[in-house]
Amino acid sequence: MRKTSFAPALVLVLTACAHTPATGIDAAMHAENGVQVGWLEQPADDGDPVFVVQSAGVAGFGELLKVAESHAAARCPNGYRVLSISGSDEPQVDSLNPRFVLDNVVRLKVHCYDKESDKD
Repeated sequence: MRKTSFAPALVLVLTACAHTPATGIDAAMHAENGVQVGWLEQPADDGDPVFVVQSAGVAGFGELLKVAESHAAARCPNGYRVLSISGSDEPQVDSLNPRFVLDNVVRLKVHCYDKESDKD
């Protein structure tokens, strides 16, 4: 019977998990202390992706925009054009406690290029 080592596979899995943040604005949308934090991709009505990055009010607009741009670049390997950027401070209801939390959010809508010849 042939014995194989699972150690290399385990190291690869742990390494992959170590690079994916579990908290903060770089992580997928999740709740931190009852407040939605992180990023997500939403399709717009026209099919273009919208990247939403939200924090509990502790991250600046520039930080949120950098996260949105990095996900747009990963989603659009041939490049993208920014269609709109919006952002604001928005109240959010904490469902576990009767309170409002002021968070900040950025929405980056982009159009992904299909191939190099689409760029203007």
